[in-house]
Amino acid sequence: GDAESPVMAAKVLRNCRQPGARFALFTLTGVNLLNFADRYVASSVKSLLKEDLNLTDAQTALPMTGMAVVYMICALGFGLLVDRYHVDRRKVLAFGILLWSVATALGALSQNLWQLIFFRSLVGVGEAAYGVVAQPMLSDFFPVHERTMAFAMFNIAMPIGGALGYGIGGVLGSLCGWRIAFCAVGIPGIAVAASMGFLMDPVRGVNDSSAAADKPERGFLSSLWTILTNGHWMFATAGMIATVFAIGGLADWVESFLERYKGVDLAHAGIAVGAITALSGLVGNLLGAKVTLMAEPHRANAGFLVSALFMVPSAAFGCIMLNSPGDATTTYGVLLASEIFLWTYMSPMSNISITAIPVNLRSTSSGLQIFLCHVLGDVISPPIVGVISDTRHSLRDGMQITWIMIAVAGLFWFVGYMVLPPLGTAAIDNGEEDSSSESDHSEDSESK
Repeated sequence: GDAESPVMAAKVLRNCRQPGARFALFTLTGVNLLNFADRYVASSVKSLLKEDLNLTDAQTALPMTGMAVVYMICALGFGLLVDRYHVDRRKVLAFGILLWSVATALGALSQNLWQLIFFRSLVGVGEAAYGVVAQPMLSDFFPVHERTMAFAMFNIAMPIGGALGYGIGGVLGSLCGWRIAFCAVGIPGIAVAASMGFLMDPVRGVNDSSAAADKPERGFLSSLWTILTNGHWMFATAGMIATVFAIGGLADWVESFLERYKGVDLAHAGIAVGAITALSGLVGNLLGAKVTLMAEPHRANAGFLVSALFMVPSAAFGCIMLNSPGDATTTYGVLLASEIFLWTYMSPMSNISITAIPVNLRSTSSGLQIFLCHVLGDVISPPIVGVISDTRHSLRDGMQITWIMIAVAGLFWFVGYMVLPPLGTAAIDNGEEDSSSESDHSEDSESK
């Protein structure tokens, strides 16, 4: 049986905002902020880690890579667990938050590279438990027409949390050392984990049609086939893999780039990158959500088109940022422009990825998407940049691949917009769009 109680099920109304939705959105967004602060604090002190632990450029990327490898593997496992056994999602959230927070703080005790990789890998386990539950849970709190903005608010925490990690790491790292920076971002989450007990766990599928919600249990291979044959999910995921690749490379190396080529010290680089990431994430997420909502009445699959078009200026500004001889201030401005356009994809792709999949497979699909985005994205991009940097003796050469992958993401999403039928928000059968007539599809897209 499901984790939700029959009493709760009797009190809620279908296809509307559920009780506790605003509190859940506020709480999960705040936790997501801590999530990304913990994730990126290690990248903000790469120079200090390199000096203290006597590492090469390529080796300084391994803690992030180790965390991402564990994260993607555990995400798939947690996704299957949550979907098949209907565990109380609040307990999974609390476990994940507590584990990643403790592991981040304990990482401060590392005395060599392998110890640091071990503790950062534990962070990946905790983040996986949280990552596969949060967005499917939010989709149950909010009806389909409110999800784009709900995901926009939730995803704002990603760049702002990353900015906090960079800012805290850069400032505390310079003043007190990288070990204090690890403790500063890890310890608060230990207390936050208890707040999950105050959330409600809404009935799964309460805001989706019976076609999306009432599917029978599937085996593992059948579940994977259902997800992987869903065209909307596959094109969304393909583009996300490319953006995660780019974001991983930028996040892990941009401060080092500023230090080496623009003469910016670690503390100022951390503050600048943190501010740019926070501002661009806030503006970009809201811009992408707003433009998508404006385009939906006029364009079927508007999320694909809007995301694809915004990747063009993002890639162009990314190329200029890396290759322009301008000073640090000019570089900051160009980086800000690139990241604003980059972050626009978050809420449209989150909405497509969740809504296209039957309710009882959404945690599994989230776990699979995390797995693919990391194994083909930020697991390999930081070390690839590092190896190219070591081989060619040029970090600038190594980072060129980041803006190229942003352009690739836009290409995937534009092809998806061109070839896929409209995503019928009320007609999902076995992971595929309903076989209704073309006119029915048009009516679905116009009603969104």
